[in-house]
Amino acid sequence: MTHSNEKFGIVFNARNLERIAGFKVKLTTNLADHLLLRAEVKTVTVFHHATFLRRQQNYNSIFSPDFVDETLQTLALLFPAGDRDVEKWYRQLGEADELDLRVFKCGTADRRIGRYSFWHDRLMGLKDAFDEARPSTIAQWWNDRRDGVQWYTLWLAMGFTVFFGLVQSIEGAIQVYKVLQT
Repeated sequence: MTHSNEKFGIVFNARNLERIAGFKVKLTTNLADHLLLRAEVKTVTVFHHATFLRRQQNYNSIFSPDFVDETLQTLALLFPAGDRDVEKWYRQLGEADELDLRVFKCGTADRRIGRYSFWHDRLMGLKDAFDEARPSTIAQWWNDRRDGVQWYTLWLAMGFTVFFGLVQSIEGAIQVYKVLQT
């Protein structure tokens, strides 16, 4: 099956992997573990050292330039430039000296799946797991707006349920009060 025309959604980023899909994002210093999904424990590891990758572009490296560029593209996909919520979340993942803030300066992400060759299989596994993940906590239900109609329907139904439950409780209390008054 070809994925050349398929795209990563705008909500596909490292923060939402945790908030919406419930995956634990672990930062790693091992490039071989980049984008490694451990579905049984709902963990994905991310090599986040953009500075190292940038230096590999400037020197004779053991890594091919295409591999380095594509790895930087995966970081741009997971850590979009200018997304303050993702940046705030990222800063909470570790100590300041362990984090590489250049991860937010990897350029604009190419969201077309067909453009990835080195990391294609791991990205597809991650995308499939993200797309198939269904919220299991109230916080995940609140944050999961991938299907807008479902999200609004759920919260509208919850609002009506609470409203009518409250009205019914007040009405019941009034009836009990009236009975006790007679």
